[in-house]
Amino acid sequence: MLTGVDVTLRAWRDADVAELEALRNDVALQQQLMAQPRPNSRARVLQWLNDRSARADGVFFVIAAASDDRVLGYVQLADMDLFHGRAQLGICLSAAAQGRGLAGQVMALLEGYVREVFGLRKIGLEVLCSNAQAIRFYDKQGFATVGVLRQHAFVQGAHVDVLVMEKLL
Repeated sequence: MLTGVDVTLRAWRDADVAELEALRNDVALQQQLMAQPRPNSRARVLQWLNDRSARADGVFFVIAAASDDRVLGYVQLADMDLFHGRAQLGICLSAAAQGRGLAGQVMALLEGYVREVFGLRKIGLEVLCSNAQAIRFYDKQGFATVGVLRQHAFVQGAHVDVLVMEKLL
């Protein structure tokens, strides 16, 4: 468990499944994450949580409020390549948790952890070019734009551009 001022990064628990199920069923939020929005039953969410938690090439944390342990979202690094020292970021915060500086705390905790424990030196990500709020956040966190994938994601019936960003740790 990693604890910051306002957030804690921890393993998921059975009591978290309902909140995580709600996030996985939030169509607008999942579209922003370039996930394929579809109905997610409790069983499907449990399978997703078990799969993410068991992956040897990634880390997965629930983002919880430090004050009362309520679920605010989740963060993951996937496709970790320890030889090259890199991984791909995925972060999801509920709409109520956005815009409060919590994601910056999550990133600070996560970056310190993966540098120390896994020796990672670089984090990459993909974000919709239309997601100005997320792009501003990543810029503020020190991510640099390295390219655009043209018509790369299918969102709301159209193929849209995706920005590729990375941060050297």
